[in-house]
Amino acid sequence: MNNPNTVDLAVIIVNYKTPKLVIDCLDSLYPELSNIKSRVIVVDNASGDNSLSQIEKWLKSKRNEERHLTHLVQSEKNGGFSAGNNLGIRQVKAKKYLLLNSDTIVRSKAIEKLLRRMDENPEIGALGPRLEYLDETPQISAFRKRTVTSEFIRGAELSVVTRFLKHKKVSIDLDQVNQVIDWVSFACVLIRHEVIEKVGLMDDRFFMYFEDIEYCNRIKGAGYKIEQEPLARVVHLRGGTSTVKSSLAKRKRLPRYFYESRARYFTLLGGRSTLMAANFAWMFGRIFRLIKLTRGLRGLQSVKSEWKDIWIGINSQ
Repeated sequence: MNNPNTVDLAVIIVNYKTPKLVIDCLDSLYPELSNIKSRVIVVDNASGDNSLSQIEKWLKSKRNEERHLTHLVQSEKNGGFSAGNNLGIRQVKAKKYLLLNSDTIVRSKAIEKLLRRMDENPEIGALGPRLEYLDETPQISAFRKRTVTSEFIRGAELSVVTRFLKHKKVSIDLDQVNQVIDWVSFACVLIRHEVIEKVGLMDDRFFMYFEDIEYCNRIKGAGYKIEQEPLARVVHLRGGTSTVKSSLAKRKRLPRYFYESRARYFTLLGGRSTLMAANFAWMFGRIFRLIKLTRGLRGLQSVKSEWKDIWIGINSQ
């Protein structure tokens, strides 16, 4: 990519009714781009509020350099996380793309460390930082592939099952070093342009969730590695547009798009038969859990209606 209009780094931030989070994110981001030929693309996913006007007003108070490297894009519809990022990627030619959630704060030198790690390791196709809370407590942000077996674990929700099948558990615990990473959180991820050229853009039929797993599957299938740079630190506030994590914590019913994305993921993984196998594995896990609970073993309350919601999308993939 020797085009003089090509930048070294394009940062893509998708907004949906979170203008204050975007502003805080940009405030932390600009100092980290001072020595990098870069562009920042903020995509508003048809928020239907005054998000863009708030961000535009704030930008007017910034230095010329920061205003000029920032491009605001209005999407005609809210097509979800993948569609918003794809729209942003299409706006600029770059050697590398950093997908960055609006609910993030970039710590000092984080981007520099990500770029250096990727430049020194050409086999890395996608690279995530260490995600952490505002108080510097680390978040789990590196994972194994979701499989039929991991759905059994998720259905059971029992520590005895998780310990026995720990090599199939999706999340890689913070003390599990030297684990092969299958995917990283797309709250912040650095991706090579060559990867996008080879495997294409993200699948915009995923509205939200599972698109990062599927995309990393494609990246690994193209011969690249997925890795994490623990020295690059980014705060993930988990205060964005999705309610899934808060609903899980409260055991509330999850939104329909979560299960539609889940159905698409498993169908792409191995066809409708794999989706069916994942559903039955989840149900067997749930039955095993109920048997254990009737014998006095304590466990979490079930997520509302999940036993039937896992079948959403079974006939639409």
